[in-house]
Amino acid sequence: MELDWSFLGNAVHKVVRKLEKKNLTHVEAFYTYTKTTEVTIRNSEVLTQNRMDDSGVGFRIAVSGSKVGFACTNVMEEEAILEAGENALAIAKVSPEIPNFTLPQGRSPPKVKGLFDPAVAAIDIGEAVDAANRAIIAAEGFDKRVIAKDGRFLYESGWRGIINTQGVDFEERGTRVVAYLGGSGKQNGEVTGSCYYLILGRTADLEPERLGETVGKKVINMLNPRRLESFQGSVIFSSEAVSYQLFEVLTEALKGDAVFAGSSVWAGKLSQSVASKILTVVDDALIGGGFASRSFDGEGCASHKTPLITKGKLAGYLHDATSANVLETRNSGNASRFPGGFDMIRSIIGEGYRTRPEIYPSNLTIQPGNSTKDELITEIRKGILVESMAGFPQAGSGVISTQLSQAFFIKNGEIINPVKNGMVSGVAFDWFKKISQVSNDSKQFPNAIVPSLLVEDVKIIGT
Repeated sequence: MELDWSFLGNAVHKVVRKLEKKNLTHVEAFYTYTKTTEVTIRNSEVLTQNRMDDSGVGFRIAVSGSKVGFACTNVMEEEAILEAGENALAIAKVSPEIPNFTLPQGRSPPKVKGLFDPAVAAIDIGEAVDAANRAIIAAEGFDKRVIAKDGRFLYESGWRGIINTQGVDFEERGTRVVAYLGGSGKQNGEVTGSCYYLILGRTADLEPERLGETVGKKVINMLNPRRLESFQGSVIFSSEAVSYQLFEVLTEALKGDAVFAGSSVWAGKLSQSVASKILTVVDDALIGGGFASRSFDGEGCASHKTPLITKGKLAGYLHDATSANVLETRNSGNASRFPGGFDMIRSIIGEGYRTRPEIYPSNLTIQPGNSTKDELITEIRKGILVESMAGFPQAGSGVISTQLSQAFFIKNGEIINPVKNGMVSGVAFDWFKKISQVSNDSKQFPNAIVPSLLVEDVKIIGT
């Protein structure tokens, strides 16, 4: 891999030097080389086994100040790389201006520990298949009613590099590991919904047995669900629920480009109270071994730890070089080539070198509290525990009206039964203000490290 990476890096540098001789404002080249071993599971069996290599480079070129073009290639020949750069230049000449467009300057990034594990780089298909089978056995061995419906074991190893005409010239090696398993159960002719668990990390130690047993337990806990009557009450949003719908609403409100466009609910509210006093949120790309940790972002800006909400008050926003330039503030280093969330266009064209960067969190981290999730349950007179919800939030407005995929009715401090076909409805920005407790059960997700949140006075809809 090192030989191929060296070739790619040398070719990109040569092309950038050639492009610099033209009448340009900025040149940026983002390039990656990745090796992936992947195994998928379907209906209690390993369905596919793949080894894949992918490499490529994407160029952003600005002319006449702020007219910007983008083009990419995955053909690793110097001629093809030069052609991609020239295509970006041609596109820039006929593109509309992006006001205040800029790129970061070359400031040495910090060193972040725990981003690379040689054991992941050396993993073979047999080891990946073995891990998947161990997870299946652990899930279905937990109880005979459990079926391992789907899953994915992914081991990724590679390099990423970036160079621009502002002095940025950095590279970084890393590994990533994803272990996902979903299961369901059947009893007396009734089938549970899908229950899943996810393990993310930088090392090869995936603990497939823990993954399988956790899914098995989740499935059995969902047997014999009952319908709810509608009521207003307390809701514990577990870390899984927080990491999706609530995370998306929070992220959209914190994006610098949404702030200067006026579409963020929190535009112009720095230092104002926007949430409960017990909520503190930071974005921290420097966490050792963090799944989204990095020494520099997708534009080459050195990574930071950025306060976003401090004891309920808005402390900052997420920025790339352009949004920081517009708002005349520090670049937080949140240009991402691998943003989360669902975007139809991005799902078609891909990520990484194939696309322009977007503002997105690295490790958006909610400061944990002192109580366990079980201790939060004991304090609820009437409410529900939401493990996961289905559906998309209206991220800009914060409106969430979504079906409960995995949830449990709580009465007088005890879980009574799993919930069947319930919903929660409300505005996430109101919920943020009604957080009464934060648990200590923080969990790693692709771009977030979040605990469970206890929110009061939530509308719970029965059927």
